[in-house]
Amino acid sequence: MFKVGLILNIETSTKTCSVNLSEKGEVIENREISSEKYIHGEQLHLLIKDLFTTSKISIEKLNAVAVSSGPGSFTGLRIGVSAAKGLSFALNIPLISMDAIEIMIQKYNMISTNKKAIFFPMIDARRNEVYTASYNIHKNKIDEIHCPEIDEVFLSNYMKYNEIVFIGEGSKKFKEKFNNQKIRIDDIALNSSLGMVKYTYQKYLKEKFENISYFNPFYYKDFPSTQKK
Repeated sequence: MFKVGLILNIETSTKTCSVNLSEKGEVIENREISSEKYIHGEQLHLLIKDLFTTSKISIEKLNAVAVSSGPGSFTGLRIGVSAAKGLSFALNIPLISMDAIEIMIQKYNMISTNKKAIFFPMIDARRNEVYTASYNIHKNKIDEIHCPEIDEVFLSNYMKYNEIVFIGEGSKKFKEKFNNQKIRIDDIALNSSLGMVKYTYQKYLKEKFENISYFNPFYYKDFPSTQKK
């Protein structure tokens, strides 16, 4: 039987490096920094250290560590997952994972009053592709994570909905692409560890933990090779 959860949440799937310390599903301290240079390797451990210094809580009191499993930035995910697995092993505490798309929808404030709306949290996957999944207004998942090209063919699958909402920074590139009154684009930044807090606490209570020996980021696409062919 585990104690009531003090959890370190880590989100590094995009250019934002975000961490927070939460207890019983409520945030104690939060730190995040965003840079186009993807400075996770330089900043992640500093942000974590600052959390514990400011909160005056010893890291040894952690009950679990949670991390974004992807998809997203290959390097960012690798750094975040490596740090989480290291802490899990060193402190002998459970490892919890949460996918980056789920984090976005949990963070999003459902301002649509249209009950027949469909929501697509989006992480940029280059060109016209994004990592996404679809959700209804109650934040229940409709489609699993995939990496489609966002075009008229894609939209044709969802025209039965009264409103099609693209959310997150990955949606920004589609602002001028479509001339359709059903489409709403909300490119607010959503890749934050704040979207993890309630969800990871519930997983902690249900003891839905990862095996740190086998757990790896969910890249969706193949990790890019540095070898020349």
